[in-house]
This record gives sequence, C-alpha cells and structure tokens, in this order.
Amino acid sequence: MYIKKTLVLCVGCLFLLSGCSVVKHDINQPQKETIQRLYQVSAPWDKAFFDALYDAKPQIPLLQTDVVGGIVPHHLLAGKYIATFFETIKRQKPSTVVIIGPDHFGRGRGKISTTMRDWKTPFDEVQTNIELLERVRQYAAVTVDEEVIKEEHSIYGIIPFIARTLPKTQVITFALRGDMTSEENQELARVLVDMLPKDAVVVASIDFSHYQRVEVADFHDELSHAVIQSFDYDRLKKLEIDSVPSLETLLRYLEFRGAQKIAASFSDNSERIIGTRDVLETTSYFIPFFVVGERQSVAFASTLNFGDMMLDRNVAKAMGEKGIPYLLDPLAGNEGRFFSGVDITAANLEGPFADVRRPTEKSIAFRFDPVLIPQLQTYGFNLFTLANNHSVDMAYAGDSETRNHLRTTGIDFYGHQYKVADDSYLLKEVGGVKLAYVGVNDTHPNTDIASAIELVKKGEQEADFVIANIHWGVEYETKSHPRQQTLAHQFIDAGADVILGHHPHVTQEIEVYNDRPIFYSMGNFIFDQYFSVPTQEGYAVGLTFIKEDKKHVHAYLFPLQGEKSAVRLKSPSERYTFIRTYFDEALLSKYTKENYLSFTF
Repeated sequence: MYIKKTLVLCVGCLFLLSGCSVVKHDINQPQKETIQRLYQVSAPWDKAFFDALYDAKPQIPLLQTDVVGGIVPHHLLAGKYIATFFETIKRQKPSTVVIIGPDHFGRGRGKISTTMRDWKTPFDEVQTNIELLERVRQYAAVTVDEEVIKEEHSIYGIIPFIARTLPKTQVITFALRGDMTSEENQELARVLVDMLPKDAVVVASIDFSHYQRVEVADFHDELSHAVIQSFDYDRLKKLEIDSVPSLETLLRYLEFRGAQKIAASFSDNSERIIGTRDVLETTSYFIPFFVVGERQSVAFASTLNFGDMMLDRNVAKAMGEKGIPYLLDPLAGNEGRFFSGVDITAANLEGPFADVRRPTEKSIAFRFDPVLIPQLQTYGFNLFTLANNHSVDMAYAGDSETRNHLRTTGIDFYGHQYKVADDSYLLKEVGGVKLAYVGVNDTHPNTDIASAIELVKKGEQEADFVIANIHWGVEYETKSHPRQQTLAHQFIDAGADVILGHHPHVTQEIEVYNDRPIFYSMGNFIFDQYFSVPTQEGYAVGLTFIKEDKKHVHAYLFPLQGEKSAVRLKSPSERYTFIRTYFDEALLSKYTKENYLSFTF
C-alpha cells in the first residue's frame, strides 16, 4: 500500500519473535492455526493476510452508543484488535476516520505532518477527505509532508482495515512529532472538534510498552491504563508508550466532545498473542472504545522499589567517568524504558551525599559524590529512605548535606540512622492515592520501635496505604531473623500494608501476613560485594496501589543480577532458578495472578 502506489506493509514485527526457543503457552487450536497463517502469508499486501487477522479477531463488543474515538495498535501482530475496532464501528458508518499516530523517525518538517493523497490498499482505494483537511489546515499548523506519511507505519498499517471494513469512509491522517507541547496537542484537538462532522471517529494509533519482558510490560501498562481511564494529563509523560502527543490529542478531543467513558476495551501483549514464554522483548497493546459519558477515574499509584544502593568504594572505581549510566544502563535497556511507566522510583540510600570525605573511626564509611544525584534523576529516582546504618558515615554534617542536596534537586526522603522522628514519616499523594512511608533503622540497638509503630498508626489514619521501609536483620543470612518477623507483624497489626526490607545484603523470603506482603530483604541493588553469588543478587519490587471499594496491591518481582556493580535483569532461566531458590512456591502460587502477586484487603 503506497500513496497512489503500492506500499509494502512492514511486517517484520510478525517475525521478530518467531525464532525464539521458548515454552508454549496453552492456546487453543484455532488461535495456533491463525498464527501459523500469519507467518505463512507470502506478501503482506495480500487480502489473505488481512483475512487471517479478521478471522482471529475477538468478539465485537455490543455497545449501546456510538464510538467517538479509540486507540488501536500499529504493530500488526495485534492486527486482530484493529480489525475488531473497525468492525465495531462499522454500523455507525462514519463519514470520516481521523488517524493520529507518532512520527516515529522525527523527520517531519513541521510538528504535524499529513498527506493530501488517497490510499491504495489490497481492497478498495481509501480517499483522503481533502475538503475537510483544508479546513483543518486553516486553523492548525499542519504540514503536508508526503515523504513522512509514506514511511510512517503508525498510519499506513491502519488504512487497509478501513478499506476492508468501511469502504465508503474517508480519512484524514496526522503524524505527530514527539516534541509537540501539551498546548499544541490541545490546540489540534480543539480544531478537530470545531471542524469534524459529528459522525467522525478519531483513532490514535499507539503501541504501549516496548522492549520489555512481559512482567515488566504488565507493570508499566497498569499505569498507562489508569492514566488513560482517568484522563490524567499530568502523568502522561510518565507512560511507557510510543506517542504521548497522539494520546494527549485524542484525550483532549474526547474531553471536548464529552466522550470520556470507556465502554469496552482489550489489552494484550505480543508474547501472549504468539503463545510463547520467555520472550526478551515484547510489545503491549491497549484498545479502549470511548463513548459519550463521564470519565471513570481510578485512584492509582505505582512504585518501583530497590534494596541497598551504595555508590562508593569499588562501585565508584567501576563507574569511573561513565557515572551512573555504567551501573544502570544494562537494566534500563532500550531507550531506558525499564525505568519509565512508574510514578515513584525508590531505593535505600546506603550512605551520604556528603560534600567532602571526613575522617571517621568507622572501619567502613561511605561517601557518595553529590554530582551523581542529577544522574540518578534521569533514571526516575525521586525517593530515598535514609534510615540505615550508613547515613551518618560522614558525620551529622554529611547527613545534613545529603538532605540539602536531595531537597534542592526535588528528591523526597525520610528516615534517620539513630532515631525515629517526625521526618521518619513521609506522606505523598499520587494519582488520587495517599501513600504514607515510614523509615526505620533496626540495626541500631536502641531503635525506638514504639515511636515507629505510632508513625505507622498515624499513616493508617492519614493515608490509603502505609509502606514501612525497614533496615534490619542479620547480614548474609538468607532467612529472616525472628526479630524481623515479630517487628513485621507488629507493623502490619498497627496498619502497615507493605513491608520492604533491606540490610542483609542477600535476598530473604517473602511472607504474607493478614494478606499483607512482607519482603524481608530485597538484597543488594548496587554494591561491590563481589565475593559471593548471593551478594550480587537481589530483586526490585514493582508495586501498584488501587483504591476502590477495597484496597488492592499488586506486587511484581524483578530479580536482578549484579556484575561488577552494573545491574541487569536476570535472564528467564536465571529468574526461574532464583525464584525457586528463595521463595516458597505454594505462597507464590496462592497469590499469583498473571505476572504479579495480588493482595486485597
């Protein structure tokens, strides 16, 4: 399909995952046959290619009102959902469909590129609504750029579905550069509201999480779904999607039209569609159908939590001039996407960001270079607990400098090394959810546990969820100490909803007490203890908090491997071995739903 010529559809996405050595999911025979047909198509512009997608489409939702807009993928592996979307709106017989997608290659001479040409497809020709487009161009900064549109798969991948399903419908297509501002998105949406006929359907062509393992993608997608459902414009830039401008323009248009209700939706991932396991890089899809009605906001927050982070000694030597990227780029992955798709990224800061190294009688005393703070921010870190046995390594002056540096750069913190004080407690509100953090260092013999429990009770009164972050336990012991277990139960009885533990420098077990998870030790995140395998292992915990009639917590486990202090996700085989070694399979089986642990209370 080409503009006035024949343009070959890019279907490399269909074959990207097909050569992996994997274990099959349980999928039904018709789905297997459909997938095989997709792989056997000789040319992607053949009608048979699209017929196979239509054969595989899920059941069309029975909607009580017309669809005003929606989101479809442009990854043709998920083409069955594109087929379903257009089959659903077929009865509406829209005169015009507007397709808004990303300018993937950023080559547009303007921020909004379009075409005045018609489209040839394996089916009938699809006409561009020139008259309507000209009207739009009178009020919006739209550039006719045929070369951009010709090579933009977020646009040309959708056109054949319109030709097959809506043969009399005309189209207008826009490819938006990633540097569009919120004001520019809103202006384009307003122009579309003013210019489009009421029967028009506006479609954003967007793929969701990219390059992630499915458990990471599922974690990121939870935030995307909640933000879209809530029309939460302030958090759009946090989402792991391929076009924030396309999404914001759609949402603004729908808001102007009073069509903020999601009447039906589909979500999926390329790993599940193919029916494989252990794919290293997947793509996610979300297909909501928006109709006239009010938004259905959901109170939702997500956090990504790490254990001990130490940036001195051999870690500093390993970083050299590369700095934090040496440590985190292997984990961040393609385009740094592992660290996107989350509200709060937190760790135990195992040492001070002190201005100078001070003499001390401590045999092990750390000092981190404050220049590393902005580098950590580029990976999303915005919260640290200081309740550990190294915060005052550079004396109280160094501790004060740490707090000043974090405060100046806008990073939140809480906790103390030697006391439990008012600022051992931090209350944050994210996405309509109030989170109370309590930081406690139990490695000090005189820890004021009674005061800490009072802070937990305070959080139970003031917040929707209480997260207790505790530095505790016996170093290098892979089983929690009875004192840890006693304290964890006391904190939960007082109102804590999640316990996050660290200090042993190795991973310890997970326990569920009164339906609340206890992560006794997440192990080392960044450290230089290269002398054993367990001290170079750990895991991050992705947490999502949903406040409805009941409270829900989803916990995702991301096993980590350190290699000379650089951190990466464990491979699928390493991950399975790690989980079997450290975690009780019966407990995980009881609480596992999809790729996360689910807790409701």
